[in-house]
Formats: sequence, structure tokens, C-alpha cells
Amino acid sequence: MNTLKKQARLSCQINTVFWLDLLVITIVMAFALCLYGIPVLFTPDEGRYAEIAREMLVNHQYLVPHLDGVIYFEKPPMIYWLTALSLKIFGLNDWSARLVNPVLSILGLLLTYIVCRIVYQKRRIVLFAALISGTSLLYVGAARYLNLDAGVSFFITATMLCFWASRQYQARQWQSHLWLLAAFIFSGLAVMTKGLIGIVFPMMIIGLWSIITGRLRVLTDIRLYLGLIVVAVISVPWIIAVNNVHHEFFYYYVIVQQILRYITDEQGRQMSKFAYFGIFIIGFFPWFGFLPQAFKQVFCRWKVRQQYSDDWFLFIWGASILLFFAFSKSILIGYLMPIIVPFSILIACHLDKIIDQDTITKATKFSIGAALILFFIMAIAFIILPFIPDFSMYFSQIAAFYWPAALISGICAIWGWRLLRRDNLKEIMLLFIATMAIIVNLGWSGSQYFAQKTVKPLTTMVKPLLKQYPDAIVANYGGYFYDGQFYLNRLTWIVGFEGELRITAQMANSGASKTLKTAAEFWPLWHSQRRVFVFMDKNNYNQFFASGQQKGILLGQTPKRFLLTNHPLQVGDEYNKR
Repeated sequence: MNTLKKQARLSCQINTVFWLDLLVITIVMAFALCLYGIPVLFTPDEGRYAEIAREMLVNHQYLVPHLDGVIYFEKPPMIYWLTALSLKIFGLNDWSARLVNPVLSILGLLLTYIVCRIVYQKRRIVLFAALISGTSLLYVGAARYLNLDAGVSFFITATMLCFWASRQYQARQWQSHLWLLAAFIFSGLAVMTKGLIGIVFPMMIIGLWSIITGRLRVLTDIRLYLGLIVVAVISVPWIIAVNNVHHEFFYYYVIVQQILRYITDEQGRQMSKFAYFGIFIIGFFPWFGFLPQAFKQVFCRWKVRQQYSDDWFLFIWGASILLFFAFSKSILIGYLMPIIVPFSILIACHLDKIIDQDTITKATKFSIGAALILFFIMAIAFIILPFIPDFSMYFSQIAAFYWPAALISGICAIWGWRLLRRDNLKEIMLLFIATMAIIVNLGWSGSQYFAQKTVKPLTTMVKPLLKQYPDAIVANYGGYFYDGQFYLNRLTWIVGFEGELRITAQMANSGASKTLKTAAEFWPLWHSQRRVFVFMDKNNYNQFFASGQQKGILLGQTPKRFLLTNHPLQVGDEYNKR
């Protein structure tokens, strides 16, 4: 059926079942993400973005992002703004710092349900699509992690869903105009989240889809070009405003960060194609086995692709982003998140066709069996992980999370085999959804004991001492440990290490003089009467203090971080009282 001739209306489908489904999706995902705030902030990403938002909130400087007092031009500010709002409302803590991505991820699934309801008008497909997306390993894992990937994924996904919804109405209908306007608004917000991909991806997907399906008239739709004005109105004013303050901004932000980062390996993030596509497949666990069948269903309709333009839209959406990053010189796992929803919808369409069959085909059994085997392997891995020597000091804490996860994974593997023998695909799907919601929570919560680069345990020692010594200097020596500033709610010195701040620190009015210091500036202060606290890694500790080259008081340590001060503490210090 030609989608342009459909008379689908969302209003006629908003009923009790509609609201019930939205409630079910919200409850399932809220449960799947409910422990998102338990671990410490992982560095560098989470510590970096939480600190940028904190500095915005404290300094009331929302135009130009700063990291430890230094201008930070790598990314646009949308997620920083939303995180700062969360910190303002709920306070300075891990839960509020991470809140934005879980909320956006749930909203993305609700929008997926709404748009799929317009397109397919079949409850089972749309409910499957939302739940398969939300319980895929990459989606449910990245949704709780504080970086920009889940945010830009939401806005890009919302852009494509709204464009797709607009195609279900006649071009002159007001519903089509409204959905298309929403698409460009979301595209503008995507640009404000992570740059040019917010508009490049929609243009690439729509262009390829129009050409491949022979719908070239879509490319002559004047609304698509007027929509670029909407994107510009949302995203360009910030660029102009920042460039007026820092004239080096435009070149660094657009040329270096948006273009050179894609075509060069300056970030050291190049990944082998084998690893890249392997991560793509595992990212769809436990549904990854259905991808070949879903893709086959699409390709079998090549000759009649105009009649099945919805399927080809979803495939081109996911495949074009997948291939785009395959040729990038800078790749992170989270970049793949925008492909989850379109491919999950294709899987949902495939499962809808086979779920009522009396017997499960060999291909489907193979798909399910592969997932069950991986569940069993995960159960073994969860049992073994607490025994790793480097983390033996946290044995009981890790086991408290990972052994229940092992039990749940094992039960899923065994129970799943029994259901598979009975050809009960419906219960297998429910089992997968429930298992993923539980074990990802447990796995994520236990992962905090592998985050040994954090200085959060040491900041709990420094905080009460800073009340005694409000004028004290807090420093990071030989590295930037990212999360200390957030947990201490103050800037720190970064000594002998510029890292990712190296380029922007050289710009005019960068703020670098306040916090970026050399060793020549630090050591005289260390030997002065002023109170200094310093975080450092094991190598620097061994070089300066364990060797006796410098003298200091060791206040605390973690496996990879040390906290020292330059003078003995007084008897009445808060630290000694503890």
C-alpha cells in the first residue's frame, strides 16, 4: 500500500490500550534502569560531563562550556544544559548527574511506540518494537551512562521517527506538516547535542531512501529545505554567540572536531572493522540472532521495494549509520546506539509473522539458541569475575551483584531451552525481556568496583578537611582524574598534564591560568606553609614519595590513586576525629 495514501490517524488509536501500553513500556524501562545511579561516575566521560554541567550551574555561565575552569569546545551544550538542570533540581550527586539519559531513552521508546502505531496500526508489532529496542544490550546499557551518545541517539531517532510519521499522511495534511516540523526541531536539538551529524544523518538517510526506492519526488519537497531553516535557527545562534566571545571557536569546533576527527585518528579511537561489526552484533543481544532473518525479509522485497518502502526506510536508516561509522577514524561503542530502534522494528515485524506458528523454524531456533548459549556463558563469567586477582579486595561486594546475575542468567538459559523445545516463542520473548532488565542492572551496579581510576573514595577524606582549610589548594599531579572536581564541588589544579585541554588552553581568555600549572609552580607551593592536598597515580607516587625524593603525609589510597598533604594534620582536624 502506498504510504502517501494511508489515512492513518493517531487520534482514533488513543484509547485505553494505547495508554496501557505506554505505561507498560515506561514501567519495564524504569525497572531496567532503576539502579543507574549506584556506581561512581566513570572516568573520563562521566566525570568530564558532570563537571562541565556543575561549573555551568555554579558560575551561571551557560554559553561557553568549561572543564576545570578551562574553555571546552569539543561538543555543543545541550546535554550539559539538561544535566545542569537536573543537578539544580535534584542536587549534586551521581543519580541526578546521570538522570538525563535514562529519561531521554524512555521517551525515545514511547515515541517509537507512538509512531509505529501510526505506521503499522497493529498493537503487537509496536509493543514488540519498543521492548526489543529497550532491552537490547547496547540500548539498556548506554541509556544509564553519562555521555552524549544516548542523548544524540534520542534526538536523531526522534528526527527519523517524526519524518517517517509525516509520510503516513498526504503531503498537504496538517498532520504531515506538524510531524515534519517536529522532525526538524529534533534535528536541530541533535546538532546542539553532538554537532553536524544531527542534520547530516537525516539528510543522508532521506536521500538514500528516496533514491533506492525510486521516490525522487520526496527530494523536491520544498518543506525539507525550509526545515533546514528551523535547524539553523535552533543551532546557529549558539555557534555565533560563542565565536563572538572566542574567535578561534568556529575553526576548532567545526573543522577540527566535526571533520578532522572523522577522517583522522587524532583521538586514538580507531577500531578494527572486525571488532566494530562484532560490537554491533553483540549490541543487539539477546535479539541479535533475528537480525539476519529480518534483513533477509527486506532484501527479498527488493523488486517490490516501492511497495515496502517502510521496511526499506528502516533498513537504510540503520545501515547507513552503521556504514558511516565503519569508515570513521574515531569510533566509540555508543556511536551505534541510533541504529537500535530501526533494526529492532524490523525484528519486531519479523517476529510478529512467526510468533503464532505452531512450530518454530530451524532458523528461529538457531537464533534463540545462540542467545541462550550466550546467557549461559554470561552466567559463568559472572561467577568468575569476583575471583580476578586485581579486584580481590572487593570480592564480597562484586559477588553480591554478580552472583545473583549469574543465577538469573543460568535460569534464563535452562528455562529458555525448555521453552524452545515446546516451541513457545512468546514466553521466550518475555523471558529475554525480564532477564535483561535484571542482569544489566546487577552488572552495572557491580561494575563500580572495576572503576579503580576514580578518586571519589579519596574526596570523602578531603571534603571535611577543606572545611578546616578553606584556602587549601587541591591538585591533580601528572594527570587529570576528572571526577574529583565534581565530588568536591570546586576546581582543582592540574599539574604537569594538559591532556585534552591542551589546544583550547592556548586560546585567548581560556581560563587555563587558573588551574593548569607546571611542576615548577607546584613544588614551591608544596614546600610552603600553605596547605596543599594532591591526588596522584601510582607511578608519580613511587617516583616522588615512595622513593623519598619528596616528603608528604599519605592520607589515603585506592589501588590506583593516592591522596597526600604537605603538612601534618592538627589534632582537632575533622579527619583525625574520624
